[in-house]
Amino acid sequence: MTQGRLFYPLAVLQDRHFRSKYPNYNESRELKTWSVVSKRFPAWEQKLVSMLLDNKYAESIIFINSDVSMSSVGVFKRTKLLIRTHILNSHYKAVIDFESRLNTQPITSEPTELADFIECKLLLILNWFLRGEYHQCLQRFIQLIIDIPNLVELMVTLPKDDIFISNETMFYIITVSALVSIPLDNLDTFIHLEELEQFHKHFDVLAGKGKLIINSKFMKFFDWWHNDMERLCKQDYFLEKKWDIISKTMRQKMYAFYLRIATKIQISYLSERVGISREIVTQEITQLISEACLNFQIHDDLILYQKFDPQMALNDLMMTEDITLDNKLSQLRRQNHNLRVIVDEHLALRKSRIQRRSKASDEEPMNEEEVFALSENELCNETADTFND
Repeated sequence: MTQGRLFYPLAVLQDRHFRSKYPNYNESRELKTWSVVSKRFPAWEQKLVSMLLDNKYAESIIFINSDVSMSSVGVFKRTKLLIRTHILNSHYKAVIDFESRLNTQPITSEPTELADFIECKLLLILNWFLRGEYHQCLQRFIQLIIDIPNLVELMVTLPKDDIFISNETMFYIITVSALVSIPLDNLDTFIHLEELEQFHKHFDVLAGKGKLIINSKFMKFFDWWHNDMERLCKQDYFLEKKWDIISKTMRQKMYAFYLRIATKIQISYLSERVGISREIVTQEITQLISEACLNFQIHDDLILYQKFDPQMALNDLMMTEDITLDNKLSQLRRQNHNLRVIVDEHLALRKSRIQRRSKASDEEPMNEEEVFALSENELCNETADTFND
């Protein structure tokens, strides 16, 4: 998918990942090219790349933030390198802190600085996607278009010699985020937002495939979704990370649509619509009904609407609460029993000690050595008793 050269550590990481997952994967051309190009890096970049290749992410962060050689690197480029490092380390939460910093940092119209700033913003969008927060991903992209009206045109002209995320990958991220997070009733309105006009001019997948959903052509949509789209996503390092959950979410969105308009529907019908086996559809619908607390039951091949019964719901709740209460009471009984045993043991120990002291007082007076010896023993016993309490 990538046209140009990948950021070298990412190319290596991507190569390692796909080699471990797909036995027939061949080393990427970008990786071979970069292994030669990297020798011409500045000294600081060679050092940083070396640390990233060794997965020394914490050291890389310290190096970017504090090494003297980084003082000549612009603020947005340093920020870009920091965000890249956190993403390579899958430390997505740390990236969120950069949003407020970028929003308060002034920028100039200098091309290199603007390019680094745009990539920082795109990396933040990528980060929301990798966190699985697709609606946030869309919101950030729309806001970025509002802030930079010619954003898509600028993205197309960004340098191609150090790519961390390609334009195509970013456009697909926006597309799948919209498809899974925008309600079906609002999808047509979203696609026709004025802010997205330039996006559609350069990338028409969202408009084209979204129209299939809007027109209820689900079989045609899922034929593309489970074939061309799946194949594409599984060849992309970032899209592949979220594809399984995204694909399942898209299907559950369709199930919810049908359950909303029907009181009885066949699993085999849904299986045909989404293009996967009945077994998988049954599992996913069962999960959807359970997690969303929907009033449906599955009987063989039929999904049937079950009218809400307050009495039955109350009985189920009381039964659940009774089980929970019984478990807690049983736990308290065990704790009380254990406490009673400990108290009885301590009482017996103290009684025995008192009896020994009483017996000793009736005997002949002790000399000085016996007194000190007994005192040491008593002290040890008292200390042990304190710890046992």
